[in-house]
Amino acid sequence: MNKEFEGKYAVVTGGAGGISYEAAKTLAKKGLSGVVLADLNFEQATESAKKLEEEIGCHCYPCKVDVSNPEDIEHLFEFALEKMPAVHILINGAGVCPTTPIEDLDADKWDWCMNINLRGAHLCVREAIKTMKKQKYGKIVNISSVAARIGGIASSVSYAASKGGLLSATKSYAKVLGTYNINVNAVCPSVINTNMTANTNYSAAGIPLGRLGETEDVAEVIAFLASDASKYITGQGIDINGGSYMN
Repeated sequence: MNKEFEGKYAVVTGGAGGISYEAAKTLAKKGLSGVVLADLNFEQATESAKKLEEEIGCHCYPCKVDVSNPEDIEHLFEFALEKMPAVHILINGAGVCPTTPIEDLDADKWDWCMNINLRGAHLCVREAIKTMKKQKYGKIVNISSVAARIGGIASSVSYAASKGGLLSATKSYAKVLGTYNINVNAVCPSVINTNMTANTNYSAAGIPLGRLGETEDVAEVIAFLASDASKYITGQGIDINGGSYMN
């Protein structure tokens, strides 16, 4: 059995479900020693943590976190270091995908999206690197979107802007943190079958591989970026879209 993450510990935001949970599950299957599943939905995070522990054996700790609240993020990393000896991996997956039309996108709605998708991710990086810099090791994976590449159509302008900002920030983090042996990368998925996209009318038309993405498709790439196999990759945005967008 692959144990490449044995002795490694992770914090995963948005970890109760979707891509983030699948990423945590994939790391756990590959030997991860412990993970904090951070999510605003504490009940689901608790159920997901219990499921991972029972099915795979990885130590999992649910934590209620609103990433738009800076104090919650500070508490998250205090909690993580109470439960685990280190934080080697951060997966920034908490996010929202509003569909607000431009005409209705007022200051409050704009800030709500930005504070979760972009500012929240930044503050998680800020906390995580306090430990990562000391240990001279870290893997940070930000979950961006194809909207960062092509703009949003079904999603709102605020969503596309937040994910574009996250992709740009990823490059800045990578440049500054490389000297501490911290790799920072992003994944840019297109439409993935999750609860967030369940009630949409997305189709596989125009996708060369002929299907929508699954959470496993993204999780395996995240696991690669979180592993030592990617030790010479940093500042990149990896497109995961079945060929619908080719850079």
